[in-house]
Amino acid sequence: MTNFGVQLFLDKFCDMGTKPNGRLAKIQEEVKGKKAKEKANANSSNSDDDEADELISPNHEEFSGFVFKTQANLDPKHRDRLAYIRIVSGSFQKGMKVGHSRSKPGKKYNLAQAQTLFGSDRESVEVAYPGDVIGINNPGNFAIGDTLFTGNEKIAFPGIPSFSPEKFAYIRNPNPSTYKSFQKGIEQLLAEGAVQALRQRNDEGGGPLILAAVGQLQFEVVQARLKSEYKVDSDMEAIGYTLARWADGGWDAVDKADADGKLFGIMIVQDRWERPVLLFRNDWKAASVAEEEKYLELKPWSKPPMFE
Repeated sequence: MTNFGVQLFLDKFCDMGTKPNGRLAKIQEEVKGKKAKEKANANSSNSDDDEADELISPNHEEFSGFVFKTQANLDPKHRDRLAYIRIVSGSFQKGMKVGHSRSKPGKKYNLAQAQTLFGSDRESVEVAYPGDVIGINNPGNFAIGDTLFTGNEKIAFPGIPSFSPEKFAYIRNPNPSTYKSFQKGIEQLLAEGAVQALRQRNDEGGGPLILAAVGQLQFEVVQARLKSEYKVDSDMEAIGYTLARWADGGWDAVDKADADGKLFGIMIVQDRWERPVLLFRNDWKAASVAEEEKYLELKPWSKPPMFE
């Protein structure tokens, strides 16, 4: 009698629970070579290109899912990295090959292993369906907001937004002998979304790195994890700005405002996608620039590009 009614309860609970929902996406025909470059150039000139306009339902035949979290060093001995995928349509099959929304057309990734995690326990997964969450090995190419898919059409779900940070600081490696470990640690922590990264304009990686966060605790977590997981020290130097705004008007708009003297006292930097970001010292200045220079199209948040 100890199990009496349990199955009835579970069945009813499943009936009452939320069923998998569809998700709006942007779809492109997957083409290669010269045609792919021409199509990318055409799409880049279309202002509506980043608007998701087609619903992918759970009954859609092809597999699709999006990365909502990445995590490194679950097992410090193996330096493993996982990407957590929520399946939207189709079904996952162990060993299947999938496309990636930000990779070159035709590039496929083999999902040889997948697992579910509960606390410290892991369980291998052979098959998964819409609504399920699975963890797959991350080769370093999967980032938060990315889409994985099968089929001849390239699918991209809207990216997960990064909201405006309020704390900014330079981070430096005080010990040149640990350069590689420091770079690896920073790269993996940024991929997890622990903090955001900003750089000076046209800096391709050689200049000082600026970390951006909502609160001071995020900086302390980054330094603690660099020390404990990667065995490297780090120095932080705070910058006197209190908020960031992404300029959706692009670099031409920023250059115009700067030439007109409208960005005095404002720091101009770029995010990881080389998009312009303006750092302000106070809310009043940000609101004033947004009101007077509407062509900048300032926004307090950003989304990763759906395609590259």
